[in-house]
Amino acid sequence: MLKNADAQTLMQDARTIHAEAEDLLSAGDWRNAAEKAWLAARDATAALVWDVTGVHHQTETDISVSFSALVHQRRGQGDNQYDQYDRLSLLYGYLTHNLLYETFYDGFYLDDIPGMIHQVADYIALAEQLAETGA
Repeated sequence: MLKNADAQTLMQDARTIHAEAEDLLSAGDWRNAAEKAWLAARDATAALVWDVTGVHHQTETDISVSFSALVHQRRGQGDNQYDQYDRLSLLYGYLTHNLLYETFYDGFYLDDIPGMIHQVADYIALAEQLAETGA
């Protein structure tokens, strides 16, 4: 459980939104499923940043900038969990590009859309783990 109750609620919302994405995918609505999955990843990222830094961001730009700063901060500290932050950061960029831009905005069906949508569950779990450890 995260130390910030509001961030914990946002993390739970990420799980709920991801479940909605899975339902949309099952119904064949891959484009809206992709958007929901990306939104779930974004909310999990926002919850992580909020819990670790104490700062709540609502815009995508603010979330991304603060998350990037958090990753760089971990790198500079020689943090042994930096690799996990770096992994999450790279995955966030990958999901944003593929699910939000390529699939939702541009309407391209990529062969791995179902896999990416399913992968968001692991993304949320890792974001929550990093927040819980405070690392």
